[in-house]
Amino acid sequence: MNIIIQIYMIMCVILLVFDIGFLLTKNINKMKFFKKNNKFEKLVKKEIKKREADGEFSMGFLIKLPKELSKTQNLVALQNILNENQEAKVWFKSVIFSLVDVYKQKSDYDQAFYIYVVSTLGYNEPVPADFASQFFGFLDSKSLYTFSNTMDALYAFSEEGLLVSAVDKVNEREGFYHKKLFVDGLLTSNVDKESFIKKLIERFDTYNVHTKEALLDYFRMTNVDVSEFCMKLLNLKSSESEIVYACMRYFVKKPNAASKEYSLNVLKTETADWVKQMLAIQALKTYNDNEVVSAVKSKITDRNWYVRINALEYLVANGLESDDIKEIIELNDKYALETLLYLFKNDEEKSKLISEVLEKAEKTVEEGVTV
Repeated sequence: MNIIIQIYMIMCVILLVFDIGFLLTKNINKMKFFKKNNKFEKLVKKEIKKREADGEFSMGFLIKLPKELSKTQNLVALQNILNENQEAKVWFKSVIFSLVDVYKQKSDYDQAFYIYVVSTLGYNEPVPADFASQFFGFLDSKSLYTFSNTMDALYAFSEEGLLVSAVDKVNEREGFYHKKLFVDGLLTSNVDKESFIKKLIERFDTYNVHTKEALLDYFRMTNVDVSEFCMKLLNLKSSESEIVYACMRYFVKKPNAASKEYSLNVLKTETADWVKQMLAIQALKTYNDNEVVSAVKSKITDRNWYVRINALEYLVANGLESDDIKEIIELNDKYALETLLYLFKNDEEKSKLISEVLEKAEKTVEEGVTV
């Protein structure tokens, strides 16, 4: 047996070494290490001081700057300098923009870094239309790094038309770009969210389910009211489950009278799946009238853990008294009692009472008596 285990471990090590070697060999041509260009760095720093003092760069520097920055190692050096001197970014922006076609001809690594630099330049006004058109073409890259950096730059541009087109591109390349990166990126943009979201809603039916779900998550995290739109989607029988869940999550954060009625109907529907029931309970957390309490209480014996825990958490948050606990105990439902025990794990008195009932119930079952 020991010999077999040793052979297995040796084989695992061999396979691991092979995989590492294969990946290194496959990607070695894409890996680049740039030697620091001290001469260029000193020149740039000298010219920045001149610009600060005289208000302009020297003519010779301006003439040779595009050629120098067409070398990625010099662009890296410039980026390091600009990280320490944010005000100087605006002085190099037009030159960097002019190199878009140059970097389109370079490797994925070079492109990704160029795009990253563009994304960090800061934008208080629209980018030139011709540059925007050329730059947008980077979204056709097969490299995820290039695509992701391009999206980051488009978020920074904060131009509605470009962002709407970018959403179309994300939709077109279904699954290529992670939803979290997409939603978080949209949230960082300074675009007029009211107008932007209106445009997205107009085009909503053209998007696939993954894009729709991501956009609904984005809507939920903004201050724009899309409650009518979300309720319309909930009432459509053709809506996919992912869209229904996303809309319900919107109302968990922003409940209203319509969502209250919808959530109550979900809890009254025996065929509703556990996710809908859980989200319905969460959407009702700000209400504590008798109808809501009764509907939520009916779910404490549900076979699904998430439904039970959310129902009992709601009841605890709305002042679960000792009499209520006794009422739950008298239901003699093992699932409800286990969930209740979990909620009161830090309450010695209540957890002891519940544990005793559970132990008694388990003992009764072992004795063959039906509880």
